[in-house]
Amino acid sequence: MTSVVGIDLSSRAVDLAALDETTGHATHTRISLERDKRATAWERTLALPELMPPTSFWDDVYLAAIEAPYGAGHGTVAVLNRIVGALAATIPVRPLWVVRPDEWKRSLGVRGKPDAETVEQLGLTLEGPYAASQDARDALCIAYYARETNARALAS
Repeated sequence: MTSVVGIDLSSRAVDLAALDETTGHATHTRISLERDKRATAWERTLALPELMPPTSFWDDVYLAAIEAPYGAGHGTVAVLNRIVGALAATIPVRPLWVVRPDEWKRSLGVRGKPDAETVEQLGLTLEGPYAASQDARDALCIAYYARETNARALAS
């Protein structure tokens, strides 16, 4: 089964949604960066590579997309950009896209955060222990956006 992985991130966790190429089914993996509750954001960033799934996780992934960090505070965005850099250096999949939140939301007709009803309307299902979380739904929608955008580009 080939898939597209959508990635939502914070300075405390990385959420991966692996969406099947031909169906609306996806599996969710959460990577907690808070193994040590006293760790700083920098220490959590440095720990990311060793916490990522094994390279075999990426064997059937042909495209991955990371949500670009946006926010009101420059300090927060700087911390999140370090996480993006650590992810980009760790993920063996190319192409690896960085997708703005407004880009995928506009394309999917999502206003605000995608809720369970929005995911259902898109014909998507997600499994995993944290699949009902907002971050998991964001990662799923990013994967769906990337898969559909890539398919349209290939068809044209």
